[in-house]
Amino acid sequence: MNIQATDYLVHFSNILLIVAYSVRDILWLRWFAVAAALTNIPYYLLQGTVLWPPVLWALVFTAINLYQIARIYLERRPVVLSEDEQKLYDLGFRSLRRREFVSLSLVGEWRSAEAGERVVTEGEPVSSLCIPISGRAEVRKQDERIGALRPGDIIGTALALTGDPSPVEVTFTEPARYMWWSLPSLRRFVDQRPDLRVTLQGLVNRDLAGKVERLLPP
Repeated sequence: MNIQATDYLVHFSNILLIVAYSVRDILWLRWFAVAAALTNIPYYLLQGTVLWPPVLWALVFTAINLYQIARIYLERRPVVLSEDEQKLYDLGFRSLRRREFVSLSLVGEWRSAEAGERVVTEGEPVSSLCIPISGRAEVRKQDERIGALRPGDIIGTALALTGDPSPVEVTFTEPARYMWWSLPSLRRFVDQRPDLRVTLQGLVNRDLAGKVERLLPP
């Protein structure tokens, strides 16, 4: 059997494919797949009659893989949080990956409040959730103080779950900075990311447990 020099390109290309299918990292798999496709192209071009169909398909597969490689590199870029985002992340979202946290924060909006600003009104359904990173809030029922909320507490969690009119009002007692989410937007976000549902539910459960513990008499 007479093996021509160009035949070695085919063998080398298939070795690259074997390596590609052996690695676990999808990024390396795609890089080896690109190398395998590009190695085959000279073989097709150096035949007595140029084999254009496999050349074109090799270019198509290379373009697809290069596009996916670019996406992977973008997704793996270090996530830099703003000062406010870092405070919120440290207060209660460390169980989320930073990129997931940024996606969650993009669904909401940052707001500032003055002392006396009400975020939950007694007798009205709760249509949003918010988490302060600074400033405390007071919980009142029929003008009687029943508790306080601090930075990192989720305001409106239990009330939003029931959908009933709120039996209490929540008012900031000092200037505050907080993240605000509308419930419809938050629900759409969670529905589109079912993998995050359990993690976010865990955050909510810990928040509720912490509030109950603080309200119980020593």
